[in-house]
Amino acid sequence: MPDGKSVVLVTIDSFRTDYCGVAAGEGDTMPTLASYAEDGLVFENAIAPGAATFDSATSFLTGMNPVERPGADGGSREEIKTHVREHMTARRSIAEEFSERGYDTAAFTANPWTSRYFGFDAGFDHFEDFMEEDASSGLLEGGEQKSTVGKLMMNAVNWWQGQDMFMSWEALADEITEWTADADEPYFLWVFLVDSHLPYLPPPKYRTQSRLKTYPANMGLFLGRDLPFESALHDVLTTAYENTLKYTDEFLSSLTDEVGDDPLFVVHGDHGEAFGEHGMYGHGRQLYDPIVNVPLVVCNGPSGRIEEPFSLRRLPALLSGLARGDETIPDRLTEPYVFSSTRMPNVSVRGKDWKYIWSPDKRELYDLTDGEDTELDHEDLRAAGQDLVEFWQTSQSEKERVIAAAADLAESGRV
Repeated sequence: MPDGKSVVLVTIDSFRTDYCGVAAGEGDTMPTLASYAEDGLVFENAIAPGAATFDSATSFLTGMNPVERPGADGGSREEIKTHVREHMTARRSIAEEFSERGYDTAAFTANPWTSRYFGFDAGFDHFEDFMEEDASSGLLEGGEQKSTVGKLMMNAVNWWQGQDMFMSWEALADEITEWTADADEPYFLWVFLVDSHLPYLPPPKYRTQSRLKTYPANMGLFLGRDLPFESALHDVLTTAYENTLKYTDEFLSSLTDEVGDDPLFVVHGDHGEAFGEHGMYGHGRQLYDPIVNVPLVVCNGPSGRIEEPFSLRRLPALLSGLARGDETIPDRLTEPYVFSSTRMPNVSVRGKDWKYIWSPDKRELYDLTDGEDTELDHEDLRAAGQDLVEFWQTSQSEKERVIAAAADLAESGRV
């Protein structure tokens, strides 16, 4: 029997730190998560490597940031898909590590960006992405639905079917229960939930406002990230979002009852969510804290609060170390500053209480103790932030150059 503790990793899509209550020590929205935080370990400055699932999950499962060929910033959805597949195929994931250590491994994911299509099944003895049951796949043309009407039809089918981003945790629960009941210990279980992803549609039991408010507000976001009638719909959306978090917390409670107190239990967000900050709703384009500062809570392991920045890129090392019983590893994995990036391309450097954001046409510096509404006037810190961004960009460019050279050599047939 392999040595080590069983590990349960729960990833919650679009999971924003200041709405779950953990950062402020409140438990009204997510009482189960609050109980984990009270007795466990809370990372107050856990930072997602990117602003979307395809940027973040590729890193927090492999421990490595994606690197592309030169000039691949931006790009079409199909180019992003190719890049994600190449990254997951070329890197060793935490599931593969646990499998090599003799763990039983399983994953249940409702997010299409983490499906076997992209190689996320590597290392898992049992992998369920529910994609074979997706009735909307016939509406896709060339892997992507481009027309507004087509997108609405596809979302309508998914909604009716409870598929893709409309899949509730209850659709996964029975299969998770069956697997954990039969799994040999130690095991590694990964669950990816999308209940808090747009659209924010909590079940009736958890809904605190009328569907006549909730549905039109969600429809406004479906048609674009620039919310029409924002003053009227903002509070509707945030209330609906909080309702989905309360519903998600029920899954944590249910799963805890199923697996007991022995496994290491880790809950985190893949990225956050914007609700009007800097004119944006949703996620994917910006690197402000509502989108990249995510909850990260460890239960049945060490306890306390860690204030230093922690990149989700270090999550595999954290899980591996804690499973071996090394409770000193959390402090050894924090850093004075961490990076996040998007394909726009934007890059941010995040310290414990400051942030520098670089974009092609703008440079921003913030004192996070005052929020991200007013820029900080501090020339030395601004210069340091720019130097760190340029270091990151140079490093990425060199990696891209090596990858391009290796790919060209392979294509030439000389190796």
